[in-house]
Amino acid sequence: MTIPNASVVRGGGVSASPRGLSVLMQPCRPLRQPRAGFSIVEVIIAIVILTIGVLGLAGATAHIVRQVTLSDLMTERSVAFQTIVDRIQSLPYASVVDGDDSIGVFHVRWTVTPDGPQTSTVRIYTLGPGLGSGTPPGNNPQVLDSFDFKVLRR
Repeated sequence: MTIPNASVVRGGGVSASPRGLSVLMQPCRPLRQPRAGFSIVEVIIAIVILTIGVLGLAGATAHIVRQVTLSDLMTERSVAFQTIVDRIQSLPYASVVDGDDSIGVFHVRWTVTPDGPQTSTVRIYTLGPGLGSGTPPGNNPQVLDSFDFKVLRR
């Protein structure tokens, strides 16, 4: 079959140009329809981002639990100090002497040093769990802490 005013064009098609229009005749191929959904690359990137976020949350949770535990121990240590201070302040001045006791998980020891005829310094030591020194600092089962206060003769 021949088409009037036709010429062969690159790619094997035929171009006809009646009235200045050019028509390219090529074998018909079915058009690909766009697929719905995500590509595998998009899915992998999403999983990596999600994994980084979850690991960050896990690390933050561990840090928060450690900080809450340490703050509970600091509160218990403060209660032990305050208990001994209250006990010593309730005694007459002449009855304030060295001693020790256990309060909660802490072993408490105190020493009395006279400063003069009217005052004494009481140093209280607690030994028990707390924040240890190290790199990085962590929970330590035996931390020694001290607190000084003055007792006045009334």
